[in-house]
Amino acid sequence: MHDSLNPLTGLVRMAGMWLNATFGGDGVGMVNMFLYIVIAVFVAGMMVGRTPEYLGHRIEAKGVRLAVLPLFAPAVLILGGIALFAATGQGTV
Repeated sequence: MHDSLNPLTGLVRMAGMWLNATFGGDGVGMVNMFLYIVIAVFVAGMMVGRTPEYLGHRIEAKGVRLAVLPLFAPAVLILGGIALFAATGQGTV
């Protein structure tokens, strides 16, 4: 689908997906990759028993909470909308 765009328009779309500003699917964007890295380093550090560090910076509970929030937000919003429509009867045809 992205190949059918003009070259400059395609470049803007690809840059938007890289920055996670445009929806492009699971795992698209540097931001999603960074969130997964923060969570993985935190879990691995806890399993080893050392203070989790990434690129010389300590990863603390506040940073992990902020990383988990955007990862769970799409699932919560989608499932919350489905539950709302199922509970209120708006989903029936």
